[in-house]
Amino acid sequence: MSRSDPARVFGQTAETPGRAATPPIDGPVPSVHLRLKQATRLDHETVDQAMSGFDLTDRDAYGAFLQLNHTAMIALRPHWRAADAVDFDALVEALAADLAALGLRPSPPADPLAGRIDGLGLSYVVRGSRLGSRILRRRVGPGLPTAYLDLRLGEPWARLLDQLTARGTADPDDTTALIAGARATFAVYERLARPMAAAA
Repeated sequence: MSRSDPARVFGQTAETPGRAATPPIDGPVPSVHLRLKQATRLDHETVDQAMSGFDLTDRDAYGAFLQLNHTAMIALRPHWRAADAVDFDALVEALAADLAALGLRPSPPADPLAGRIDGLGLSYVVRGSRLGSRILRRRVGPGLPTAYLDLRLGEPWARLLDQLTARGTADPDDTTALIAGARATFAVYERLARPMAAAA
């Protein structure tokens, strides 16, 4: 089975154009975005490694990839921000359409998540994952449906970065819940990906 490049499966693989690169350790205090990125780096890499087991040229493996993403979005839905609902509902609908085109049904719902996940931290992970969608789209086998990977979100990534900045400006110390929310979101994908990728 061929495998995807794990460094590019889950998006957020390059600096956003027009945004400053990582400053030196003895430089200015890192932005909220940079602190979040650094704090979740290992979580991101773990998910990328787990997701790399899906061969998107294979119909069955690609179907499992879509089911995983659908299951994750449904599990996370109670924790979405209202501001994300339109875009995230569109992702769920696109996933359902692709699954239907493959003659597949969504996987059974995952167990409910314990506690509350910070919505902005969740949004950082889900919206960040879309940055790699064009790369993944090129790896999909011919004739397979791609509504999910083709979908462009209405809210740009730069707006999410502005929201992170605004939150850091309002309370520079309020990063614990944000980081925990992002890590919890990565954990949902990792927990679902490992057994499904192994089966695929």
